[in-house]
Amino acid sequence: MPTAEARSFGRKVVFALDPLTAPHPPAAPRFTRRAGLVEVLGLFSTSALSGVGLLLAVASCGPAATDPNTDSNRQLSSRSDAVPLRVLPASATAVDFATALLPAERLAGLPVQALEYSVLHDSAAQFAARPRFDVYLAEPVLALAPDLVIADPYQAPETTERLRHAGVRVVTLPAIASWSDARSTLLDLGAQLGVSERAAKLCAEFDARVERLAERAQAAPRRRGVVYSNFGGVGSTAGAHTTIDDVLRLAGLENCIATQGREGHIDLGFEGLIALDPDVIVVSAPLRLPPSAQGDLGGASERVLLQASQLASLRAVRERRIVALPAWLFATGSHEIVSAAEALREALDELERRAPPESPAESPAKSTR
Repeated sequence: MPTAEARSFGRKVVFALDPLTAPHPPAAPRFTRRAGLVEVLGLFSTSALSGVGLLLAVASCGPAATDPNTDSNRQLSSRSDAVPLRVLPASATAVDFATALLPAERLAGLPVQALEYSVLHDSAAQFAARPRFDVYLAEPVLALAPDLVIADPYQAPETTERLRHAGVRVVTLPAIASWSDARSTLLDLGAQLGVSERAAKLCAEFDARVERLAERAQAAPRRRGVVYSNFGGVGSTAGAHTTIDDVLRLAGLENCIATQGREGHIDLGFEGLIALDPDVIVVSAPLRLPPSAQGDLGGASERVLLQASQLASLRAVRERRIVALPAWLFATGSHEIVSAAEALREALDELERRAPPESPAESPAKSTR
């Protein structure tokens, strides 16, 4: 991984700096196009990284192999009629898809660093005995003898090339920005893995859940929300065409950034956040691991909101209307978008039961989205 540009595309990133006490905070982390993911851009040398104690645990790293917006990358690559028996998911998103479609015995291995940001964050018993590998490199992957690897489009292309050169089929997932994208991917993967009926059944179940979400959202007051992440820099948020935006949409929470016509993942400083003054702010909850000598392990954003004096006037801060989604849901890039939306809707309903915000709710009929 280049030391000047560290990226997390498998949804796992852990920041070690305390944003409120670090004397030299890193440059503002940014989400990648995959919702909830953060792209850490900082000019750190190897020695500097060890000096400040910045811990980056990434599920998969490497420069983008292809443009995820191209037509060729919108559908799964590397098709074959052979049904794979030893499948290896190489990222958190791939873990979500593979474990939803396949029994444990058909998985050749699981990526250790991606598990915290996948559906296996609670270490499901049926997958506990599967072999693990640490990084997306050819040697540890080949050691598990997979006949098919499922990788993100952003994972190291040199590893993918070496695996293919060794005769291993690699399926590259498309970039996913919505439940619709995830649904198509689920069906396509089902066909490639020889479990089309299983995939169709899952899609039907998730479709029904989406319908129930729509009913709940329609019956609830319309609130304005913002996704926010800050690990000691400028801070960042997400607009339209991101998975976290789709989470907000499915839950019935208006995304202030998307309503302004802004797309993708962008910087959001304190002044911009104050100007928006949303009813609700959505952040990522801390990882299950407790803070240690390395510093914070995922809960920095909420602490920034609650402790920064400049933000004390924010309605969401004043009324404690900050929703901390579990990290694996906040950053999901799979069909678990629906689960994230359900968790958000439940949290919003709880806020309404507790006390409505000071500002009047907007009627759903007035929404521009």
